[in-house]
Amino acid sequence: MFNLGVIKMKKIVLILTIGALILSSVAASGVLDKVSKKTEFIEFSKPEFQFKGNYLTIHLDEANSHLNYPDKPMLPTYRKTFTFSRKAEIKSVTIRYSNILEEKINTKIIPAPRAVIEDYTHNIKLYEDEETYNSYNMFPGNWYTYSIRCGLDGNGIQTTFVTVEIHPVQYLPAENRIYYIDDAEIEILYNDPGSSTTSSSTYDLVIITPEIFSQALQPLIDHKNSMGVKTILKTTEEIYREYQSRDKPEQIKYFIKDAIEQWNIKYVLLVGGLKSYLYAQDKDGPNEGSKDWYVPVRYTQIHLPGGGEAPDEYGCISDLYYADIYRYNESTQSWEFEDWDSNGNGIFAQWSNLVGKKDVLDLIPDIYVGRLACRNTNEVGILVDKIINYESTAPEAKPWFKRMLGIAGKTFEIYNGQPDGEYLCDLAFNYMGNLVEPIRVYASNRDTGGLCPVPGDISKAISEGAGYVLFEGHGNPMLWDTIWADGEYPTDWAGGLSTLDFWKLKNKDKLPVVLVGGCHNGLFNISIMKILLNRKTNYNYYWTWYPTPFCFSWGLCVIPWGGAIASTGCTGYGLGWDNDPLSLNAELEVNFYYEIGQNNATTLGEAHGGSIEKFVTENPMEQIEEYHAVTVYQLFGDPSLKLGGYNH
Repeated sequence: MFNLGVIKMKKIVLILTIGALILSSVAASGVLDKVSKKTEFIEFSKPEFQFKGNYLTIHLDEANSHLNYPDKPMLPTYRKTFTFSRKAEIKSVTIRYSNILEEKINTKIIPAPRAVIEDYTHNIKLYEDEETYNSYNMFPGNWYTYSIRCGLDGNGIQTTFVTVEIHPVQYLPAENRIYYIDDAEIEILYNDPGSSTTSSSTYDLVIITPEIFSQALQPLIDHKNSMGVKTILKTTEEIYREYQSRDKPEQIKYFIKDAIEQWNIKYVLLVGGLKSYLYAQDKDGPNEGSKDWYVPVRYTQIHLPGGGEAPDEYGCISDLYYADIYRYNESTQSWEFEDWDSNGNGIFAQWSNLVGKKDVLDLIPDIYVGRLACRNTNEVGILVDKIINYESTAPEAKPWFKRMLGIAGKTFEIYNGQPDGEYLCDLAFNYMGNLVEPIRVYASNRDTGGLCPVPGDISKAISEGAGYVLFEGHGNPMLWDTIWADGEYPTDWAGGLSTLDFWKLKNKDKLPVVLVGGCHNGLFNISIMKILLNRKTNYNYYWTWYPTPFCFSWGLCVIPWGGAIASTGCTGYGLGWDNDPLSLNAELEVNFYYEIGQNNATTLGEAHGGSIEKFVTENPMEQIEEYHAVTVYQLFGDPSLKLGGYNH
């Protein structure tokens, strides 16, 4: 136990040391930096214990999160994010505490569950990491951590985020003893001159596309400019001539960086997918798809463990790469280019526990990015017409726009008395409030005669028109489905919706924004022959046995007779923590509606980008599952899309 007087003396010494450093800096430079201070004081109550099976859980009133390292002790944490301008220089982040108290316990602290993969059987068994539970070292071993990130805040302003996570309880497993603090003081020293814009000319939206699509996109450019969204087109051919870098995705990313700094843009629309439906080589190496793509893609190298120890998903497409332009350099105390290769080994977005290599990524969007994964000019024309027609009328002229569909059942378990997928949809409805009229297409309606998640009911509900649709369940590139409320995974399927059912969607121009919760619904690197050639030797590459011309999420956008105005979907596994439906990918999806209903997002990009910022600042971002979840969250659509359309 520490003596309070000693701690106070250390505070004085620390303050004097900082003062000396500042004075020496002044002497060296002749210029006095204005160093400001942000502080927060937290008092912690005594930890409370509850039995859960053969373990103890710890509750702390002031905690707002917990350590969630799979198989390791689950301990309460306190997290707080402080915001500063882009120009802020973060000098130091310090946590002080007065007393360390201890208590002997007679039962082990419960281990954190493993992530639930939405294509695998739900397994509630808990595992103990033997090295941790037999250790005489404190867990987690540090009283706090912090991270500094760069990106757009909920209002679209370039922001420096300092997130502090305090670990007020430490666990000594071998002795079954806990140590805890009863208070903490956060202190951040910084110099923040505020942000300034030096752009000589300004655009709001840049469209990146190959020359072959330029003419087909001109009506969209004219429409956007007429709506006050200043728009410019940049061809991929121009970018490749003007920028030199390691590969084509990085060339495009450097152009986006320049567009932010020179034009002050807010949105990037990528127009182009694979070049063929029949056969396309979607990957040109571990990290890139370019040769057979109209607009190239970045593949991560996040080796997410599957059903066993070895990964069965070696990396996924991530357009977040194009949105995450900056990271914070603590040495220079400034923003710098985020190349997604922090360890400098030429492999982007790497996290492999097998080889012990990891890139530390920023992950907060600095620009709002969406993609129209069109494979020909006809598809470009379809999406251009959809966007123009949608935005040309106000929400008041769309009586169907207030309808919001929640389509769900029991993804894995009953949670808080209802199927977990339905729980998530209800939470999204609550965030949207009186902006929407909830329409529940739920598995639990089977016994009451209401709409159920079966092809006929889903098609009927969408065909009547809606502003928003949320699917929560399971999936693959070809279909989405869920389990009946009283059923068991993986046998009691409700029926869901398949790409083969899309012909039943008769909503014409009553187009919703559709969010799809499930595995691989947004896997847009598929082509018919590649699926057929891979399904016996490497099924886990495309995750569908039957050939389909497009993935579920993008297919909803590209069909001309209805479907969606925009969508999201996972380009890899959809993940969630066991016994916590509002986690990982589902958390991102529900955040989307929080941004609209609670944070007043008015465009598609603001809602999507804001949902990522909220996720990253509210989670530790220290685990492979968190990196995976945020990087596979794909947006199909125009990020500058005005939700509901423009008032004239």
